[in-house]
Amino acid sequence: MRTLSNQVLPILCGVITGISSLLFTPVTFAQLDSAAEKIAEVKAASGVDSSSLAQAASLATNLEIQSDETSFDETMGIAKAKGNVEIQYQGTTIQADQAEYHQVTGDVFARGNVVIYKDGSSYTAEETIYNINTGEMQASSLRGGLVPIYYDASDIKIPTKATDMIEMTDSWFTTDDNSEPTFRIKAKRIRMYPGERVTFKNLKVYAGNTPILWLPYLSQPLNDELGYFFTPGYNSAWGAFLLNQYGFMIGDHTLAQVRFDLRSTRGVAGGIEFRSQRYRSNQNFGRLNLYYANDSAPNTNFGGGNRNTDLSSERYRINLQHRVYFPGPEKSTLYLDIDINKLSDAFLYNDFFPREFTMDPNPDNIINLVKADPRGTLSLTGRFQLNDFFQTDSRLPELALDVTRQPILGSGLFYQGYTTFGVIEENLATDFRNTTESRVNNQTNLLKMLDNGKAEVQNGDLVTVVNTDKGEESVILQRDFDETASRSLLNNLDQLLDNRSFTRFDTYHEVLYPAAIGGWLSVVPRAGIGYTKYMDVGARNVGDRDRTILHAGIDASFKVSKVYPNAISEAMGINELRHITQPYVNYSFVSADAPADGFATRIDRLTPTTRLRPLDLPLFTAVDDIQSWNIARVGMVNRLQTKRNQGTFGWLELNTFFDTYIDDPEFDRDFSNLFNNVTWAPLPWLVAQLNSQIPLLDQKTGFTEVVSNFTFMPTKNFQFSVGNYFLDDHPFFVDSNQLSVGTYTRLGDNWGFSTMHRFEATDSTLEIQQYQIHRDLAAWTASFGGILRDNRGGTNEWGVVMSFTLKAFPTVSLPIDLMPGSFVGGN
Repeated sequence: MRTLSNQVLPILCGVITGISSLLFTPVTFAQLDSAAEKIAEVKAASGVDSSSLAQAASLATNLEIQSDETSFDETMGIAKAKGNVEIQYQGTTIQADQAEYHQVTGDVFARGNVVIYKDGSSYTAEETIYNINTGEMQASSLRGGLVPIYYDASDIKIPTKATDMIEMTDSWFTTDDNSEPTFRIKAKRIRMYPGERVTFKNLKVYAGNTPILWLPYLSQPLNDELGYFFTPGYNSAWGAFLLNQYGFMIGDHTLAQVRFDLRSTRGVAGGIEFRSQRYRSNQNFGRLNLYYANDSAPNTNFGGGNRNTDLSSERYRINLQHRVYFPGPEKSTLYLDIDINKLSDAFLYNDFFPREFTMDPNPDNIINLVKADPRGTLSLTGRFQLNDFFQTDSRLPELALDVTRQPILGSGLFYQGYTTFGVIEENLATDFRNTTESRVNNQTNLLKMLDNGKAEVQNGDLVTVVNTDKGEESVILQRDFDETASRSLLNNLDQLLDNRSFTRFDTYHEVLYPAAIGGWLSVVPRAGIGYTKYMDVGARNVGDRDRTILHAGIDASFKVSKVYPNAISEAMGINELRHITQPYVNYSFVSADAPADGFATRIDRLTPTTRLRPLDLPLFTAVDDIQSWNIARVGMVNRLQTKRNQGTFGWLELNTFFDTYIDDPEFDRDFSNLFNNVTWAPLPWLVAQLNSQIPLLDQKTGFTEVVSNFTFMPTKNFQFSVGNYFLDDHPFFVDSNQLSVGTYTRLGDNWGFSTMHRFEATDSTLEIQQYQIHRDLAAWTASFGGILRDNRGGTNEWGVVMSFTLKAFPTVSLPIDLMPGSFVGGN
């Protein structure tokens, strides 16, 4: 949530910009009465020559004065007007009861019901001096608008030689253009220091005519990341909370933001974050974040349930993301990227930073020295396990040369490839290693007892005989015991604990020849060769291994199209149709030696997914899992395009494809699932997407996945969206049939009602419910509602949602901004 000080800031920036450009100063009637004498003094003192007067006269020829009574003094160059005065010059119009125009200086002196229209803005005042040459204005009792800002000040003082401060007294401003604004901010005194800060004395915020907030004094830097911010709220994970932040600049290069957070169920936390202003446009660099929490409930997860851990209450994070250019400080092609993330435990992000947890639950630790070139990059990477509770593959270090696609001596051939050499190791998470070691010890002891005759299998159970006070008794050590399965399990567990490390040299080089056959068939044949050498392999009983890779393939496609000029449907958004059909095939053949025989140490390996693997070897990052394959990916893209807004608009697109396996490296399939990706957007209020894969061609794949989204607004008062994720019978992932539904209903001119539900059909769980009622308050929209999350047997989350949104001011943040979710009791 952005607080009052944060929301006032953008408004004031706009006001300051307008005021600074117009340069307001106080005016008296004495100034108006002595204007002619001042002009004479200016002419005498400055020695205005005839050419200057001629220039002033030429400017005056474009100036129009209309009034009930007009006179002109040729000697002094002063035009006077009285009664319904209107002066027009280029894009500026001045209306007043009376006015004087001084030809030499370009000043217009106006008084009495003064209104100035300039650049889409209007200003009203009692007395004004406006210079048509510079656009500068001096005024008292000013009231104006810099759309969408409207303000009023009884007195304004301009900067002097001693200070550049602008001071406004008895001032108010708003973004509501109603005659009776629904909100406004008023202050006894406002002092603006351009480029630095703005201060308020006796500040009041009004909703209508009702004051809702008062501050005796407020100082706010002129930067939306500086100053004080606070976020109050409640949720079941944190209880009542108040998150506080104060930002300030260190010099002109570093933004510092201090945080002090209070959570009723977790206690006190705080820290500081530094951000380099050099990398404002790139959040991946120039950032140091330090945060510490004295957690009073470390073993409670964010959902409110208890976790089976014994965490310390001392919890912290240290994050450093930076880029250093050499030799610096300017950007260059040689730079060092640093990404360091030290956490106190594996659950810190989930408990205190849930949004970051969803984006990056296991942050990396990498230092990468890069030399960039249009032809490719050379990098030296160090990756290490700084957090032993996360499984990490380390590179200590890895040198890599990547060459982008380059022409070969104008021959029409292109080359691309890569070469890497690195010391690579996979480090297991501490908890996983401890659990696995415990299972190994348990299985080892059971098999030893069986081998030594101290245990035997009876009725399918492993039992042993122990002596008790009552004599010998049989004790079951493990039910449903299978000796073969137990020994196999022990072997697999031992492999998990093997020292997973090696030194790897890997290189691959590919030549391509793009061509067009007959002017319509596009083909790109390619051929490549690769070699991998594994040395110092840490796994038991495994020596050095090498592997040779041969790759050949071809991409081929063509397009045909037809135009239907008579296809017209206003209801479906069709203004002529063009149908484009593009069949394509990507064939890939790989012959790879298999260091896999007895070589279980694969670090860059395949992970379970529902998607097809890449067929182009430079894109295949699981280099330790490259095996021989012979695959053709066959597909067809169909597009329907129409004319809209003087351009081409994609009305419908269907991409259908599948893999046919001559040699399947994974599951001995003949065909993959059949994929269909559909996007249909005929109208702004009707959009549908459907991405599906089904085992239509080969039942060996066995699983079905369908992802669909549909948004529809059948009337101006009702909109709904439906999404579904369906997954069935995948060999690695659990089945899911998740339905999401959102609605918005307009209840008259001022009221609305919205809902959001997410339902998991596989276990009949309504995971999330959210209901909100919305009230239109002219320039504002207020919302109030509730959230409920079902955590399946754990502590359910609940919350209250309150929001106030200023719709009349889309480019400026609102004075009091309770963003949606500010007062939230659920996640």
